[in-house]
Amino acid sequence: MARGEVTGRKPRVTADCVEPPRRGKPREDDDVEPSPHREPKPGACARHSPIRGPPKKKPRPWRALPQAPAAYFIEEFCAAYRLSPSMYFKLKTEGKGPTEMQVGRRRMISFEAAEQWRREREATSPA
Repeated sequence: MARGEVTGRKPRVTADCVEPPRRGKPREDDDVEPSPHREPKPGACARHSPIRGPPKKKPRPWRALPQAPAAYFIEEFCAAYRLSPSMYFKLKTEGKGPTEMQVGRRRMISFEAAEQWRREREATSPA
């Protein structure tokens, strides 16, 4: 917490807390004169601001809801079909790999191409 001199605000808790006044009528030996103001509550100097949690996240309506992917990256394709990347590239060099599409600098495999590749592999495998 920054000091009051820096922020320009008064500190809420001070080190020189005054002792709460005694309740009831003043005694004769006290040099206290009654005042027209109400007595302060005991412990008024030790008030703290309530502890707050993290700020609540506001919903962002301009962001689209997450959708299911429509294509595999090569790593995802290998994981989905339980192929090692080296086996995938070996099949690709033999001409037996799935059809790829280029999106930016990444190569992706559509779900339809993966399905077609799977059907071709099933058809060529021995029964």
